[in-house]
Amino acid sequence: MRQTRTTHALMIARPGREEVAQGGLAELAALDALLADLTEADWRRRPTASGWTVHELVAHLVGQHAETARPWTIGGRVRAARKRFPALSALDAHNALQVETFAPLSDGELRRKLAAVGPRAVRMRRRTPAFVRRQGTERYFPGEPLVEPTLAYVLDVLSPRDTWLHRLEIARATDRPFAADPHQESVVAQVVRDLAEEWASPPLVLELDGAGQWRLGEGEPIAWVRASVLEYLWHLSGRPGNPEFDVDGDPAAVDALRAARVVF
Repeated sequence: MRQTRTTHALMIARPGREEVAQGGLAELAALDALLADLTEADWRRRPTASGWTVHELVAHLVGQHAETARPWTIGGRVRAARKRFPALSALDAHNALQVETFAPLSDGELRRKLAAVGPRAVRMRRRTPAFVRRQGTERYFPGEPLVEPTLAYVLDVLSPRDTWLHRLEIARATDRPFAADPHQESVVAQVVRDLAEEWASPPLVLELDGAGQWRLGEGEPIAWVRASVLEYLWHLSGRPGNPEFDVDGDPAAVDALRAARVVF
């Protein structure tokens, strides 16, 4: 097994507000470019992961960004969602209400709405005051464990990650190329940090092609494992798939990587 020195994933810093803003705008631009290329039939396709059509998935993203742009509305929307969909979890009900609210828009209207509200949401993430960012997420979504259960974590880490993954989902559902822009590096790094936060398996080195390499766990690594960044993050999100691993060392390391999941 190679002995190259690597950084421990727990040393990955959380992104600053400016990095979050720049990445958010870049992700919205990449998403808009993808949506601009879709046909009417593409909008009706149904990605296997979410169960929504592409149109409904974009309605969810519009709802998410609309609420982020006006964060004082989130509490009321969560309460309304619980009443509207009492059989669902708070998070699933919230997502369902977003889809119900914005899905009546046409494909073009959804794209224009996201282009309008998305940048406002990014600006609000940057401006949200510290006392709001410190708020716990349990008040909104009890039973949804997060590595860091704060609104800051949702704004800075989960929201960019969610948009990025849904763009990948749309690209795959519509057989479109996925643009791996530079802002993806931050998304990937934060996923790996969260993976390290929950890691309870033997130590190893994880190398994701084109993204970097990091140590997971404490002690001497039992293996060096390489995987496709897109395939492994897709797997970590719980989407169906079977990523391939190239292992140098103990093959048991692969079992731990396959069993792991990260919140998206």
